[in-house]
Amino acid sequence: MNLLRNILAISMLAFTSVSFSSVGTGEFNILKVEVTDTFFTVYSASGAVANDGCEQADKMVFWRADYPNGYDSLLSVALAAHMGNKKITMWMDGCKLGPWGKALPKPGSIVVTGN
Repeated sequence: MNLLRNILAISMLAFTSVSFSSVGTGEFNILKVEVTDTFFTVYSASGAVANDGCEQADKMVFWRADYPNGYDSLLSVALAAHMGNKKITMWMDGCKLGPWGKALPKPGSIVVTGN
């Protein structure tokens, strides 16, 4: 029984550390949105955003393959915020190799916050 309790406790601790690993970017305006058939990129108008120590943090890439059920919605929110000149914030979940060869923040969400 003690072994089972120890395994459960270790599992819960491991899950807890993963749950709180996301980093919020803080509010920023979108400089531009680049769209291709496999990804779209949101560029920060204020330079680098808060991240998990990625190589480059002034742009965030949303790979279509990473968001199979939400890619179109995320793109729509990014474009609406950019066209409406609204500030956004994002939650980042580590880093991921971008199409330009550098590790970029891996976004988990986009939140439109206002002006």
